[in-house]
Amino acid sequence: MQMPYQCIEKCGNLLVAARGSNIELFNLSDGSFISTWRCPTTQGTLKAKPPVKEITPKLENQDSKSSSVDITIETSSPPTKRRKLSAGDDQDKNSTKEPKEDNKGGNKQTKKEKKQNNRLDSVASGLEAPAVIALAVTSDAQHVIAITGEDKSVRVFSLKSQDGLTHLNQLSQRQAPFEPSIIRKLIKRSVMPKRPSALTISEDNTTILSADKFGDVYSLPLIPSPSPSPNSTNPLTTPLIPEKEKPFKPSANELTIHSQRNRKALENQKRQKPPQPQKTEPDFEHTLLLGHVSLLTDVKLAKSGERSYVITSDRDEHIRISRGIPQTHVIEGFCLGHTEFISRICIPATRPEILIAGGGDDEIFVWEWEKSQLVSKVDLKSTVQDVVRGGKVSKIAVSTISWVRWRQVDLVLVTVEGIPALFTFHLKENNTLQHAQTLRLPGNALSITTGIAAPDGSPTRVLISVDSTHKPGSTTELSDSAEGSISPLQAFVFEDGKLAQDSFALSVVGGDDVSEGAVGGLRNLLYSLENLRKRDGEERGKEGENGADVAMGEVEAAQIEE
Repeated sequence: MQMPYQCIEKCGNLLVAARGSNIELFNLSDGSFISTWRCPTTQGTLKAKPPVKEITPKLENQDSKSSSVDITIETSSPPTKRRKLSAGDDQDKNSTKEPKEDNKGGNKQTKKEKKQNNRLDSVASGLEAPAVIALAVTSDAQHVIAITGEDKSVRVFSLKSQDGLTHLNQLSQRQAPFEPSIIRKLIKRSVMPKRPSALTISEDNTTILSADKFGDVYSLPLIPSPSPSPNSTNPLTTPLIPEKEKPFKPSANELTIHSQRNRKALENQKRQKPPQPQKTEPDFEHTLLLGHVSLLTDVKLAKSGERSYVITSDRDEHIRISRGIPQTHVIEGFCLGHTEFISRICIPATRPEILIAGGGDDEIFVWEWEKSQLVSKVDLKSTVQDVVRGGKVSKIAVSTISWVRWRQVDLVLVTVEGIPALFTFHLKENNTLQHAQTLRLPGNALSITTGIAAPDGSPTRVLISVDSTHKPGSTTELSDSAEGSISPLQAFVFEDGKLAQDSFALSVVGGDDVSEGAVGGLRNLLYSLENLRKRDGEERGKEGENGADVAMGEVEAAQIEE
């Protein structure tokens, strides 16, 4: 199985397509393949941390093999305080519960270690290099911006011509640091502690707006300055220099201890090495614009008259309207009405006053965002049920929402995670949506791009990336090689207002094969939206008294029934 294209974007007369850790370029005039940029394998690879050695020794029911410190208690020592039984004693008293062992057959994993291991499994894509999770292109088609997930980086590329071919030339890589959680709490709003989840570019193509999974939106210059200004006093843009940590000194001493056990514990503490100081602030220019307290899923820029706005959506069913730079701290309003997470928002170029949003709800919502007013909504779940075998769908998750104009008609294109179809809606004059077409695909839809010139010169061609590794309609079952391979990029053209298969084809070259051990990581890379859904009965996010939204709870994966 070859890696499918998880993200595609149009860049002038080129198609930028991300496949795993690579970014490929195609010529949209003749469909020819041009070049490939490969993410370095030495940057940002996730490695599991070694298990933390236990510092405090167990004092009851321990043998010489499991103890790091051999403690001898003298009978003449004063009686010690009663201590809570260790995990081994609990297991002896409750023999019906079997001890949980780690991969090496060692001691029971702590809750923190288990959570860390699960996190590593969930974010690892199974690739040797970090995977590309988002793409953006400047309006002048001169630069490409990519987010690579595992190393939490925003990379900026320029288009460079070499030997008659166009290549991606990486200009910068801005990477969020891995700082200690205790420091993150103290400077919560001055660092980038989470990986970017969405991005957009300013109208003048000079600024990148990056939304992250911590709920913050930062602005980054497209082309970073050679060095930060030494006179800068803005705490949001001035690098934070961590103080050197003082050598560890126990609060107890030989005069304050009263037992042999405490004396041994004190000697153990003195042998500890002080933690090494860690860098907690990125050294590149960045400015915090606004912050939610929930994972951000999308960010868009909008204008009304002479005033600009930043519109953000999050996992807690909120769409927030903030003023543009530099007044992004001013909240103009919220579009409240969704009952599930919001994954995608779209603003049609011909109707900038309209916002179309979708996510885990059964409907697609149409808002007049400046008024925070819901205009209309259309049922999407019933339309999806016509595609799924058996006609039964428990939950849906919108993966893309795009707008395209065909002969003075505004059309909205929607895809759903794990569904092999593209759903087309007609955006009427009264800003309501009407289902126009269900285009069945040979594989689950992953990404779409519009505005591509058709043979007659009109921008009516649509390219769709489909999953060629899983069975259509499933996010868990792999496709059978006996069924034959399908092209990972499908081309369609409008005919009489409906999309039809186009003879145009891209010369897709062979990509990296998906190993058997990387199947789980590939599934997480392609199908991660359902992880945003909250458990049944879990309290939803709500707006606080100060106008800020409140996030609640954890997430779990849910799959569409076939």
